[in-house]
Formats: sequence, C-alpha cells, structure tokens
Amino acid sequence: MFELGKYTQILLPQQVKRLGCALIACLLINHPHLFTMENNGLGTKAIGMANAFTAVSDNCWAINYNPAGLTSVTAFQCSAFIVPDQFGLQELQTTALAAAMPLSFASIGIKVEKFGFDLYSETEFGIALAKKIDRNISAGLYFGYQRLDIARYGTAGSFSIDGGLIAHIIESVNVGFSVHNITDATLGRTGEKMPQVFDLGACWLPFHDFHISIEMEKDIRFPASIKMGIEQIVFSVIALRAGVANNPDKYSAGIAVRYLLFEFGYAGYSHPDLGWTHQIELSLKLDK
Repeated sequence: MFELGKYTQILLPQQVKRLGCALIACLLINHPHLFTMENNGLGTKAIGMANAFTAVSDNCWAINYNPAGLTSVTAFQCSAFIVPDQFGLQELQTTALAAAMPLSFASIGIKVEKFGFDLYSETEFGIALAKKIDRNISAGLYFGYQRLDIARYGTAGSFSIDGGLIAHIIESVNVGFSVHNITDATLGRTGEKMPQVFDLGACWLPFHDFHISIEMEKDIRFPASIKMGIEQIVFSVIALRAGVANNPDKYSAGIAVRYLLFEFGYAGYSHPDLGWTHQIELSLKLDK
C-alpha cells in the first residue's frame, strides 16, 4: 500500500513548495476564478480603505475602480504596485503598473497587470478615457483585454468594457457608480462568463484632510458586499488609512509617505481564511 506520510517526510522544503504549487495549479485549472473571483484590488490607497474607492477614485488606479475618477488627476502620475506573495508562495504574485494624464480633450489612463506563475497566469492591459460632462459630473470608460495562460491547457483571451460616473452632489460629498464588464464578455471557447460587478458608493470630506467612504458592491454571482474606509492626512505628507468589509469579512490598513514628487505606500488586509496579505506601491506624482 502507498504510504503518503512515508514519502512526504523525506521531501526537501523546495520539493514541498513545488508540490504545493502543483496542487494550487490543479485547483486553478479546475476553478479558474478561485482567486480572481475575490477582487483584492490594486493600489495601496484603495486597499487600505477596504476598496471603498468608487466614489473616491482620485489617482491613477481609478482605472481599476471607476474610470470617471481620472478627471480628478490634475497632472501626470504613474505607479508600480506589487503583492509579493499569497499563502507564503512567491509564485502567487501580482504586479501592476498604471499611469494617468489629463489632456485637452479628456483624461487618459493605462494599466498593465499580471497575476500567477509559470503554470497559471492572468494578464490584463487596457486604456481608459474620462471627461467631465457637466461641471459636477464626470464619466469614464475602460477598454481592457484579459488573457489566461494555463500550462499544457492553452491560452484564452477576451475583451471587456467598464464604465463609471462620479457626481459632486453637494459640498464635500461625491457619489460614484461603476459597472465592470458592461458587455457581459466571456472567456475563451468554453464561453465562461467573466465577472460582472456593480458598485455604488459615496464619499464625504467633513474636513480637507479627512474623508470617509462607504460602498456597496454586487457581483452578480455572489451576495452584496458592504465596504467602508477612511483616510486621514497628517502634515500633508503622511496618509493613514483603514477599512472594513463583509462577504468575506476583511479588515485593512495602510500608510503612505510622500517626499517631493514620490510617494511610497503600504497596505494590508486580513482575510478570515487566508490571513494577512501585504501590498506595496511606489508612485510618481507631478501634481503638488
């Protein structure tokens, strides 16, 4: 009889790690959205605020949450973001780059994102356009291409469109709405539907250096999630963030420090099953 314990006891640490990667790859192959179905977001500000960012969307990562927010970017900015590992495995890593710039006719943003390792990887790149359609209302669209690569299984890709609105309804209050995958795009020849998500949020700035954001997110496949985040600016160079969300329950926190044109950000969130996950970001912002 095959004795599993007999052989696992003599596996070297690297072999155990590779075995773990293989098992995770098998799960991903049979359930392609096992990890991606849970949107952990991009950008340390949004993540530190539990992704309650639809009505905020005031940096280049608006392209990922609500493209209408790109109109709040007043000068060129770019950002590099990384999740070094998940579950203690460097193979499960996320890296992303984003940039935004206001132009005479509209605001434009671009994004490149990659998740995974050599057996399984997801890549996305896209472009967004945003414009003020009224003094107090902005609208935006994002056009993205998603590609899935699974070793020995092949490659699949799909185009999708996201859209969003942000309205300044009264003094110090913004309301935001976004739809991800407006076209109900499917992935590959299997016709598997990509996630379709609706977000509705509000942001209140009772003071110029403090704001509160609350949001409801509804993925059509899962129960609605309620998210809430806060940010406090200290001495104009330090930002402290915290947030909470349900379905699944999450607690998040983050900090950003700005020096001249550069900003370093850190954020982490606690998942009830997966533990604490770290994210770091380095940004260049030409606006003061």
